[in-house]
Parts: sequence; C-alpha cells; structure tokens
Amino acid sequence: MFFVRSRLVASALVLTLGLPAAAESPRAPDAPARAPSGLYGHRYAFVAGGVLLLGGAGFGYLAQGESNRARTLSSARESTAALDRARAHAATANVLYAVAGVTVVYGLVLELLPEPAAEKASLTFRF
Repeated sequence: MFFVRSRLVASALVLTLGLPAAAESPRAPDAPARAPSGLYGHRYAFVAGGVLLLGGAGFGYLAQGESNRARTLSSARESTAALDRARAHAATANVLYAVAGVTVVYGLVLELLPEPAAEKASLTFRF
C-alpha cells in the first residue's frame, strides 16, 4: 500500500516539476511577441511548493489518524500494523515537507537573482 502511494507521489512530483517545460513554447521568428502572463517559469516553483506542502499535510493527517487508531485497538498485531502505517505516512509527510521547502527556496533564489542569471539557473527545458 505504501509503494502505491509512493508511486502516486512520484508521479505528482514529475508532473508538477514538468509544468514549466510545458508552459513555454517556441515561437516562429516572425511571430509577434506576447505580453508576459504574470506567471513565469520559475514562479511555478511556488505553486509546486504549495502543492507539496498540502500533500505533506495530508500525509501528516493520515499518520495522526493511524496513530490514534492504533491506541484504540485491542490486538497487538493490528496495533503494530497501524503504528507501522502511521510511521510510513509520517516519513512520507516529512519528505514532502523537505521537498516543498527546497522548492520554495529555489523559487526565491530565482526570484531574487538578476534575469540573466535566473535564466541560466532555471531548470526548465527548451527545445
């Protein structure tokens, strides 16, 4: 069960971090320049950080629920299994919190850097 959620989290991370690459499309040389939309490629880091933070909060809530459930169980085997699930959920929440923090710090660094340096440090793909 934990592996299925890990795959879901990994898929969400790949899709979330892949958004800046899909947001930019190459222009034809004679195409007119578009006005900036306000959400530049490096600002997706803030959106990704928020999504990861919400995911961490969700897993933290699940961990707390499993921990409370383990206290009410009378069987030692079921209680141990519930505590193991709670630990797994808590570990996933901690990883998501850490990745959210790194993502937001990355976005802040790109926000504060001058434009040429931010373009060089950006993780977006250009084809």
